[in-house]
Amino acid sequence: MHKRFVLRTLLSAGTAGIALIAAQAAAQVSVPTEENPPPAAVEAIAEARDPAAPPPPSEDIVVTGSRIARPDYVANSPIVSVGSAAIENTGRVTVESTLTQLPQFAGSFGQGNTGSTSTGLNGGQAYASLRGLGSKRTLLLLDGRRIQPSNPDGSVDLNIIPEALIENIEVITGGASTTYGSDATAGVVNFRLKRRFSGLELAGQTGVSDYGDGKNYRITATMGSSFADDRGSAVLSVDYTNRETALQGERDYYAFRQSTPGLSTIPQGTVLFGANLPTLAAVNNVFVGQYGTRALTGNAAGRYTGQIGFNTDQTLFSTSGVPVLNFRDPQTDEAYIVNSGANSQQVNFGYNGGTVQADLDRWSVFGKVDYDVSDDVKAFVQATYTSYSSLGITNPTLASNVYGLSIPVTNPNIPAAFRSILASRPNPNADFTFYKAFNILGPRYQQYDYEVWQITAGLSGKLGLGDWTWDVYGSTSQAKFSNEQTGGASASALRNLLYSPTGGTQYCDGGFNPFGNVSASQDCIDYISRRTLNTNELKQRTVEGNLQGALFSLPAGDVRLAVGADYRYNAYGFNPDSALNQADGTSDILGYSVLRPASGSVDTKEVYAELLVPLLHDLPLIKELEVNLGYRYSDYNSVGGVHAYKADANWQVFEPLRLRGGYNRAIRAPSVGELFAPVSTGSVAIGTATPTTTNGDPCDVRSSYRQGASGTQVRALCLAQGVPTSIIDSYQLGTAQVFALTGGNPELQEETADTYSAGAVLQSPFSGMLRNMSLSVDFYKIKISDAVGPLSIAQAFQFCFNSGGNNPGFEANNYYCSLITRNGASGVPLNPTQPLLNLGTYNVQGVDVQFDWRFGLESLGLGGDSGTIALNTAVSYLDKFEIQALPGAQTYDYAGSIGVGVETTAGTAHPRWKAITSLNYSLGQANIGFRWRYIDSMINSAKIVSPTSATRGVTSYNVFDLNARFDVDDNTQFRMGATNLFNRKPPQVGDTEGNYDAQNYDVIGRYFFIGATKKF
Repeated sequence: MHKRFVLRTLLSAGTAGIALIAAQAAAQVSVPTEENPPPAAVEAIAEARDPAAPPPPSEDIVVTGSRIARPDYVANSPIVSVGSAAIENTGRVTVESTLTQLPQFAGSFGQGNTGSTSTGLNGGQAYASLRGLGSKRTLLLLDGRRIQPSNPDGSVDLNIIPEALIENIEVITGGASTTYGSDATAGVVNFRLKRRFSGLELAGQTGVSDYGDGKNYRITATMGSSFADDRGSAVLSVDYTNRETALQGERDYYAFRQSTPGLSTIPQGTVLFGANLPTLAAVNNVFVGQYGTRALTGNAAGRYTGQIGFNTDQTLFSTSGVPVLNFRDPQTDEAYIVNSGANSQQVNFGYNGGTVQADLDRWSVFGKVDYDVSDDVKAFVQATYTSYSSLGITNPTLASNVYGLSIPVTNPNIPAAFRSILASRPNPNADFTFYKAFNILGPRYQQYDYEVWQITAGLSGKLGLGDWTWDVYGSTSQAKFSNEQTGGASASALRNLLYSPTGGTQYCDGGFNPFGNVSASQDCIDYISRRTLNTNELKQRTVEGNLQGALFSLPAGDVRLAVGADYRYNAYGFNPDSALNQADGTSDILGYSVLRPASGSVDTKEVYAELLVPLLHDLPLIKELEVNLGYRYSDYNSVGGVHAYKADANWQVFEPLRLRGGYNRAIRAPSVGELFAPVSTGSVAIGTATPTTTNGDPCDVRSSYRQGASGTQVRALCLAQGVPTSIIDSYQLGTAQVFALTGGNPELQEETADTYSAGAVLQSPFSGMLRNMSLSVDFYKIKISDAVGPLSIAQAFQFCFNSGGNNPGFEANNYYCSLITRNGASGVPLNPTQPLLNLGTYNVQGVDVQFDWRFGLESLGLGGDSGTIALNTAVSYLDKFEIQALPGAQTYDYAGSIGVGVETTAGTAHPRWKAITSLNYSLGQANIGFRWRYIDSMINSAKIVSPTSATRGVTSYNVFDLNARFDVDDNTQFRMGATNLFNRKPPQVGDTEGNYDAQNYDVIGRYFFIGATKKF
């Protein structure tokens, strides 16, 4: 069925493409394109120009990472360049896939970001995380200018980039704060756009997964023309993109059976008694006497320490131990029955109805006008506008963990069998805590609507003094987005129903019976459910001016200088729904976070200078030697004055060999979001406690901590934290997540980064088929100090209980332990704190290798028209990925592991080896390409902290793609392809079935695409 659907979709796309190119027009497009050399050979990317247009005032080139322009400029830092064809070959309609697949990037939020965030600040957005150091440390530029941030932490959403006009993408690793200011600690991604566009270009692309879902299509129209006797030019591009969700349930690797029974929240409802335990006799009177099961066990005091669940018919089942007793309900998405026997089963709970690809509906408009005011002065104005929306789908609202429902014994719907168990408790009249998945409300939906615009205008020209030039520009921009949340449940409405002596019939038709999966009336569903709306607004204002030119001449060449100054203003405002921010600081909504309003702004004033000094020229073994020096002073109203500086060198040994390298001191001031973000709770995974892992709550009796050599000390620390004595030897945390508290911190200071690079570029000195070969090898080292970020609460649990020797005395007043508070009745963690601090240090280093080779088959004697082979491979080796959580704390090297990242959006996979290799064959107007993507195997990060951990890692991952394109003529092109050609499933991450890393691995499966471009 799916295959037929794919075929129909592709045939439809082909028909649409034929219709597209059938139209004829007299005008012909003249699109400026420059041959895109392989990245290893890229030393300068000149701005593309219309051959028919007059030459610009200067032929000088500006390389990403420098402000100095000159002819035949070379880059002292490693530059990776990706052309528009490589973007199209990914088969995706958004650009983040192109970056994520490069070895220099770690997987971060992209199409797999399905909008499950609790605060509504980034659902559906896509980021770039260079070197795994996070999107907020990766500066994104558009033609060398800053872009409006789309997230309060300063990250730019890739969805707002005008993709139809991208000529190429340039990536520089390492600090570039001297050149561009804050946020460039990991590096820079510069999107260079096409220029001097003439005529009309229409393009369309569509695709679908092998499972019949995840469909997408994209239609773009770009038009341009010159005017005023070629003194001016204008371009307008309109882009519409639609991407549909892809579902977990369609993929067999998401149809799993959990191997470890848990105490998960289910729609039938379960009860955990805390310290007020019923007698074992009362429980067995029901299970043995009424249901005929075997006897359950309890503690030495004759009390039942397990959890009781409800079947749909309101009979009871046990959820402690294996097998589970008296589970009677049919198999559903939430409860799977295996090894079933007479009245005795093992029951496993799970939810696998989510999405693996976020939907996207996006309109984007880009317009620019360039005008030569005179022979020496040029002006431009450009505007971008993007409107897009994304819908996130997550599991139904859960009343679990600290959000359990309190029910009185007077509730009229309590089944008689369970009422007899309640009566045997030491305090028989006390309320009890009830856990339930509110499937009656349906899944939780989060609708994200974004609107981002930016207007930039500037002037540039010759100074009239030698070759000196100047430029100045100003920019104003804004990002507004709203987050509508549905599927939440009102805690106050539920309390009214549960505490009503009639079961709530006075509030809604039929009342509410929570025991068993009993259907409620629509009137009651409406009474319980809530819709909330949160709004965000980000603003940026920028003014910048620059001067650059030759100061004087030395025997080796001109000494060149660039100087400039800029002012930048960033503001942030957040308004949550009143139901999420009640007067007492709590939320009335189960299923979504407590949120509080927040606002703030940051002003920045900067000056910089950059100097290029040629030292030697045309000497033995020194064809050229030059240094590049730079300094920037930045004054923030938040952190005060900070300094950035650099020193780079370029040594051309002889024509085929060039050496390069340098040092950069980079800074990153805390963003407006990090300073002023609202305090909120969010669901944070800590894993499930087992005897073989360090995951989960260490106080859980199943954990490696309780069962290890220090079990006695762990038990004492758990008691000191507040786990009740009566349940300390039976305590289990019935969830793999906790609701942690985090927010902005106005006391944050700047991060500093020391970055080093050293490399070589070798161009082939040979002739024939070996002529077009190039090789680059570059070492990088990035060390960030005083890094801003939250201390992972999962790590806080581990370190509190002495993982890595962080609390050898098992002291309750240890810093990590101070972040954890517990419910005094149940012992469960109660809003543990993830403080946002200048924490510690990140140290990342490795080596990048890139090899390119292009040759004609005629060099093998196969004839003059036998075609051309092109081979390109980019390989990255990660030597270190060190994280020190706090100054003075132990440093852990996570290179070669998966599971821990420097922040949520940074990616948690750190493979030793990552590579992408392309092999292309072109003949005439046709080209076919084969691509191999490789990610090395990794151990689980738990083994880094605790080497004895048995938590599973991931196997190596090999995925192959196929693409083809055919140029009918100079104005008409078809392209098509398949990604993940052999439908390789992603490797499981950790010990939980169905847990896959959608940011680094292909969770969608085999994917087909087809597209066409027509120029008029």
